[in-house]
Amino acid sequence: MDNAINIILVTCSVITGFVGFFFVLKIWLVWKKVDMNVLKARVFLDQNFLIRNWVFIFITGAFMVLRRIMELSELLDKNLLAPEMNIIFNLMGLAVVALLVILAYYWCKLIDSAIEHNKMKDAPGHHK
Repeated sequence: MDNAINIILVTCSVITGFVGFFFVLKIWLVWKKVDMNVLKARVFLDQNFLIRNWVFIFITGAFMVLRRIMELSELLDKNLLAPEMNIIFNLMGLAVVALLVILAYYWCKLIDSAIEHNKMKDAPGHHK
């Protein structure tokens, strides 16, 4: 049963990772069209955006450190952790990937809102 749960957790991590890849690719494809002044203003004037970024980064980092401690314990043959802790290890891995994907989603939304628009193309009656 533990193996089935671990397979589900790792599969969810992989699928979530592909979703994150989509957001990052979308950002990369429009990056040259982004008005950097607008982006900077939107990032630094939105305190909730900044706080959310730092919280996600902190939690992600904490989970990564905890996973490294668990792995180091296993490598040193200290066996401080029960075999059932592998589920927690994989759950933390899923949480790391999910938090990074959520962070990429928020950045994707923000960057989409900062894309420079061609004023002539966006003007009424000038659509091709």
